[in-house]
Formats: sequence, C-alpha cells, structure tokens
Amino acid sequence: MYYLTPNDFQGKFELHTGMYNANKLQEYIDRYEPLYMIQLFGAKMYDDYVSDMGIFNVPMSPNYQKLYNPFHENYLFGQLNVSTGLIDMLKGFVYFEYCKDLTNQMTINGNVLPMNENSTTATTLYTMMYARYNESVKTYKAIQRHILSNQNAPLGQVVSASMTNQGTGYIDAIDVPVTGGSGSGALVAINETGGVIDSTYFTFGGQDYQIGDVLTITGGNNDATLVVDILGKGDYRLFRGVNKQYAYWI
Repeated sequence: MYYLTPNDFQGKFELHTGMYNANKLQEYIDRYEPLYMIQLFGAKMYDDYVSDMGIFNVPMSPNYQKLYNPFHENYLFGQLNVSTGLIDMLKGFVYFEYCKDLTNQMTINGNVLPMNENSTTATTLYTMMYARYNESVKTYKAIQRHILSNQNAPLGQVVSASMTNQGTGYIDAIDVPVTGGSGSGALVAINETGGVIDSTYFTFGGQDYQIGDVLTITGGNNDATLVVDILGKGDYRLFRGVNKQYAYWI
C-alpha cells in the first residue's frame, strides 16, 4: 500500500520527475513511505491501519480517518495541535530523503558534488529540504499527540450494515437513531421512496457494536432493520511509537 506517486511532487513539493528521475523517486517512495508510517504508528497499529484501507486508499474507520485528514484541536494547557494530514506529511519526508541524496552523486570516480553552469547548488543554509522535513515533523508529532491523548477512543463503531428489511412509513432524514445490538449511539441517514427505505449510510458509528448485531431504524413503523457487517478499526491503545524530536534525523 503506497499513497504517493512521482506525479504528486508538484507545487510546494516540486521535484524534477523526468524520464530519468521518476523511477528513482518511486524507489524512495517505496522505501520511506512505509518506514515513516511504521515509526509513527508502531508495528501493530500500522498493520491494522493498512488493513483498514478502502477505496482510493482512504481509511474506512472514523478513528483512522481522523489521523488521515488534516485536523486542528486544543491540546494540554491550551496548546494548539495542528496536523496538515498524513499525505502532506509523507510528501515532506520523502522530499527530504530524496533531496538530501541529490547533494552528491556516485560516479566511477566515487562521490562527486554537482556543478552547474548557470546556477549554484544551494548550501545547507538555503536548501528547502530541511524546512519541508520540519513541517512534516510537526504533523508527525501532532498525530502522535492525538493518539496518545485519545487512547480511549471509541471502539466497535459501525462502518456499514446490510439492509434486511426496508420497512414502511419512513421519510428522508439524517442522524436517525437505531436501537438494538450490543452497542449504542449509532446514527443513520435515510433515503426512501413511498416510505420504503432505498438506502442508508451511517452518519455516526456509535461504539461497542459487534459484527452481526441487528439494528432497528427508529421512525416510520419501526420495522426497518440492518445487520452490522463492517466495524471500524483504530484501537489507539495499540500505539507503540516513539516520539520523534525536531531534527531527529538531520
């Protein structure tokens, strides 16, 4: 599972991706993207995260969607905790690893420094790779802080359930409570025709549900039922990462 491709390195993260560079950049993506994610999540939580990937490699579970998307929140003592999102973080790290290796090249005569006719190679003071790296570290630490401070995040959230009875007498609505099952708090949105439910989706997954739970949608004649078939993952207690300090690898 890889998020990035060479074509993603544009704009702020622009890299030269010509015919001779794209394959090399892909090798860096293949090497460093999973490495940084394993360090971020820890081995068990990383495996759990990968197994939760849905369409377009976006997590299905609410707990993991929180880590994947940008977020901002108040942290301890009123501090702000800001993440630019997992994809942005990975771009910065791969950008750093790729650029730092371009500062010298291996030839038949050994390592050489690039020399240009029309420009001067940027020194460490002016290179952008360290800025990109440290921006990614900020998101890395923000995600870890969120995990560490939310280790009791709800489990057993409903991601999807199959309709077993379409019911009667319902109207289109959102955030409709369900009853039954072993958990609590799940809410669904209803699309209906003539009072019969055509489709539903969960607007809130609740907590403590189990696969196979039978849920009844309230409203109408209280006869529409669902069976839970996919539960959310994202047990933050599986986190075994190590806090990375600024300039840890620089």
